[in-house]
Amino acid sequence: MERKITQQEAEKPKISLSGKSEILAQGAEAKIILENGIIIKDRISKSYRHPELDKKIRKQRTKSEIKLLEKASKLICSPVPQKSKEFDRIIMPYIKGKKLSEHLDDFQLKEQKAICREIGNAVANLHKNDIIHGDLTTSNMILVENTHKKFKKQLIELKKLNLPRGKYALFGSAPLGIRGIRQCKDIDVVVDESLWQEYKNKPEWKYQTTKNGVEHLSKGIIEFWHNWLPWYKNVNKFIKNAEVIEGLPFVQLKYIIEWKKLFGREKDKKDLQLIEQYQSENKKNIFFIDFGLGYISKKIEDKAVDLHLLKQALEAKHFKNWEVLLKEVFKEYEKDYPEAKKISERIKAIEKRGRYRH
Repeated sequence: MERKITQQEAEKPKISLSGKSEILAQGAEAKIILENGIIIKDRISKSYRHPELDKKIRKQRTKSEIKLLEKASKLICSPVPQKSKEFDRIIMPYIKGKKLSEHLDDFQLKEQKAICREIGNAVANLHKNDIIHGDLTTSNMILVENTHKKFKKQLIELKKLNLPRGKYALFGSAPLGIRGIRQCKDIDVVVDESLWQEYKNKPEWKYQTTKNGVEHLSKGIIEFWHNWLPWYKNVNKFIKNAEVIEGLPFVQLKYIIEWKKLFGREKDKKDLQLIEQYQSENKKNIFFIDFGLGYISKKIEDKAVDLHLLKQALEAKHFKNWEVLLKEVFKEYEKDYPEAKKISERIKAIEKRGRYRH
């Protein structure tokens, strides 16, 4: 029998999915909708439950998650829920960044380890305050990198060109500028052969050669290069392995470091020092999301299960370096949480239980 719509549901405002609205995910319990720059977590009604019981369950779970988010957001990076009159929706800001499950392996091991130390610190802060996340995996962590606002404005002209992805990458000082390592006046872009030929004959682009006879095109502060002589004839690997920041591909810092060591000018030596300082001091914000399975508990067992799930996630998704990364998580966790040793012992007991289960 088809369930009748209750009066409360009939009066509930509908979400328009046209224009600026998009369903990001849908599970058994909720839809995650991006609308006008905010996230709406809309709990799904279950037709097999009695209407009043269904409403009570959704209201209770929504209220519980909001409380956890409010508490967690004061301790770690997590979205702060907005006030809402609707009993089965959570409204919160959209965290623009990279899902850690998809991008952790893109970083050099040194940076991966630093990220995992931040994860360990965040989990310790949650557990010290008896917050159990309940679904502690890298899929529920968003990496938000700090970018330099002033340089972002310089990129507007480049974005207007709407260059095809996979055919160019920002090189030179641009990867430093976007991170705020230092200021840069122009934007060097390495392009593949097809893009070079396309722009070479455009009248608004000025064709030039350096003192060493290296060709490049320029328009305002933007310069196109189809090689990076005398160091690199083929720039395709830089383009292929580019790191996307603010929607644009940037040559990875490891290649910038390599090039500056080869060039060896005084300003390159200074840049290398600035990069080293940036890498040692810069912290990436790791936002923890989706507290739908979370709860409050003082039990060692519950905290151990939380971390055991993270261990399984690292082993399954980031298997290449998972043991090293897990050590970094625990190193920071143990430093920041007095009960850490008890929890580590309990994790071993949990693993033994799993090993002998039939």
